[in-house]
Amino acid sequence: MKKIIRLLCLVLLMTLVNVGIAFAGISKNFYSYQVKNINIRNLVKAVNSTLDAYQGDDKMTPLENIRNAYVYSDKDSSYFLKFYPANEHTDIFVVSNEKYDVKNNDVTEFLKQSGLEYEKTPDKAALKEYKFDFFKYARKENLGNFYISPDLVKPLKTGMAKLNNHFAKNNKKTSVFPYNNDTDPIDLTCVDTTNYYDENAKISIVQKEYRLKQKENKYVHAHEYIVTNENNLPATVNATSERLASLKDVTTESFVDLDRLDLIDTVGSFPPVLVCTAGTSILCSVPNWIRLARITAESKRFTNALPENYQLNSNGVMRILVLKYKDNPKPINFNIKFSDGTTHKITF
Repeated sequence: MKKIIRLLCLVLLMTLVNVGIAFAGISKNFYSYQVKNINIRNLVKAVNSTLDAYQGDDKMTPLENIRNAYVYSDKDSSYFLKFYPANEHTDIFVVSNEKYDVKNNDVTEFLKQSGLEYEKTPDKAALKEYKFDFFKYARKENLGNFYISPDLVKPLKTGMAKLNNHFAKNNKKTSVFPYNNDTDPIDLTCVDTTNYYDENAKISIVQKEYRLKQKENKYVHAHEYIVTNENNLPATVNATSERLASLKDVTTESFVDLDRLDLIDTVGSFPPVLVCTAGTSILCSVPNWIRLARITAESKRFTNALPENYQLNSNGVMRILVLKYKDNPKPINFNIKFSDGTTHKITF
């Protein structure tokens, strides 16, 4: 432990001195707009239509590996844009490498020409999540002309990960909780709502996506499925999914995460963009049991098993709560068998 702490102090000192000298003039260029009364699906559709119709060479390019994200680059500037759902609204998160005029730029010009109302995103928790996503994407080198600085503290992070894994082995694993039809209110921010109706089965499904309050929101969002049987026959419901986050996944992810504090989480004033970050934490990610307990308490109700042979009466309603990974959310597959023997399969 003493060696790790000494290494932390040394790395922090070297990082602050070297990085501070090399990038003293860097300024922050993060911003997020909230576009009112248009959901993300309709706004992204409008953006893609505009890009398809534009014939010039200097246009934004969609990123293949990141949903609803784009990069624009020319000899003078570079932009990274990502669209996020904000329930009935849409957030546009922007990272720029030039002096950024938040009131008059390509994004605001598009919004004005489209007759869309917008303002600065009011949710500070959302902006923190968007910034974390950006650094994660940059570290994975998915951003074209955007580059992340070298990871100066990789040996430190490796050592702390080993230490955290050692503690995790002694932590009692949580078993899978059986499905239950949770009816309690959800005190979380709803970021998106989607609806599905199967005319043949007379089954309606409402899916709501929520941002969690604890640090697991870096990786997962909570999802609620409200299933209503509008058929005049009772049904047996079975649900499966290719990949959902379990309580063990969430606690392990949070347990070994270094909770990085980006010492210089800024964008340079020259192309290409260089995001300079030490990628470490002042607390060196020593496990915080209070925070871990809060994460477990918040996540637990969303990690029950999916229903098996659940009896859904005619005009009955059931609710399914799950956690999905933000980067690759998988749908739920419903197998619904009615009392007359007919079966309907729904993936949503």
